[in-house]
Amino acid sequence: MSTVYTYHNKVLKNSANDKWLAMKEAPAGFVMNAANAQYNTTSGWTYLYWEGPDFPNGYDGANKQCVIVNNNSQAPNGNLMYTNDGKDGGPDAIVVSNLVTGTTTMNANGAGAASGYGKYFVIPFRTEEDARAWAAGITITILDP
Repeated sequence: MSTVYTYHNKVLKNSANDKWLAMKEAPAGFVMNAANAQYNTTSGWTYLYWEGPDFPNGYDGANKQCVIVNNNSQAPNGNLMYTNDGKDGGPDAIVVSNLVTGTTTMNANGAGAASGYGKYFVIPFRTEEDARAWAAGITITILDP
């Protein structure tokens, strides 16, 4: 009997040849969680941020699928945004209402990756404690970045 690998309860098959994927073939994606989060406090705000998948060139996640596992009871103070500096927001990549457990589609980088936006993703919080607590309960994975 062969092993069938799943990702968030979805069976993984190679669509090109209709064969079951081996574990090493499972899509890794670009993962944002507490393990690779960074924090920047400025102007009374703490920004939880991650380097973008195409750092340092910027990134446009237009129509990319994201798998979100969110174990937080409260929403952050803003959306997941494209930014060029790990602080201050830019165009919205994912709006707060879509930062719930499930799959969602990313918005386009309205500033364009060439602007430098998309080097980082950022979410604003009122305090560093809030940012760290929230980061501990979230994993955002961009599939096939």
